[in-house]
Amino acid sequence: MKIIDINKVGNWSSGWTEELKASLKNQQNNIQVGEKLILENENFKVWSIFLPKGAALPFHKHNKPYFYTAINAGKSRSYYSDGSVKEMEYQANDIKYFNDLSEDNFFIHNLENIGKTTLVFTTVEFKKEG
Repeated sequence: MKIIDINKVGNWSSGWTEELKASLKNQQNNIQVGEKLILENENFKVWSIFLPKGAALPFHKHNKPYFYTAINAGKSRSYYSDGSVKEMEYQANDIKYFNDLSEDNFFIHNLENIGKTTLVFTTVEFKKEG
């Protein structure tokens, strides 16, 4: 996976439209980290994400440890609640794990498909820390 920093933390001018800022403000407490919840038990939630090119997942809050797997290659852009903007290039089977998230250590972002392929991810969110 390749990550490209497009905009630095705290710079709200580069790429941030008024519509994006309003959407971020309205979605601060959205904890739906995937498009569709496909399995849930007492320990974890499994989400699927299927984003055709040009589609976007709204702003959402990651406040629990989780990992995602990119099912196929693609490219995305995310706007983060700290003002930063990042683009990511995925290869099939790329995995990223965030093990230290909590109510006190979280991030909020959206996910836009800016590539030529449909982005497909599986995300596993753990309900208990550690």
